[in-house]
Amino acid sequence: MYVILPISMRELVLHKGLTRTKVLFYTDIDQLPAERFSKVNKFWMLHDELGSSFEDIDRIHITRIALSLHDKDKAKRVLDNMRVLIYNIINEVNPESLAFACLIHSIDGVEITDLSDENLKKTIKYLSDRGLTIGELKKKAKRYEKESTLN
Repeated sequence: MYVILPISMRELVLHKGLTRTKVLFYTDIDQLPAERFSKVNKFWMLHDELGSSFEDIDRIHITRIALSLHDKDKAKRVLDNMRVLIYNIINEVNPESLAFACLIHSIDGVEITDLSDENLKKTIKYLSDRGLTIGELKKKAKRYEKESTLN
């Protein structure tokens, strides 16, 4: 059986054991409802500016600290941002994952309408339990960013 998806949607099918989960998500940023657009942009900005993992400390913050050693105020801002990243990691807040969750239209036909941070975390947990890996999430997020900038 073939399912016709709206042009601005993509389907991701997760498999874990005998469990199959169908996730439908937006792929055209111009088709996002306004609230969803604001949320995903917030999380993309946090991910781009602060990062989402300990690896981002080396990739983003250490470089910025080295580049700002001559400017104490700038170095302090970089360290403050690094502290926020560490706080987020400790509190299991991953802006990249939360941005991905904002792009989800529905799971197994049930529309996702609660975009609270807590529900977005629950959505990621639910999908993780059904086979979503961080590698798959990052791959889909990168593809989404490419597709959304092309539209």
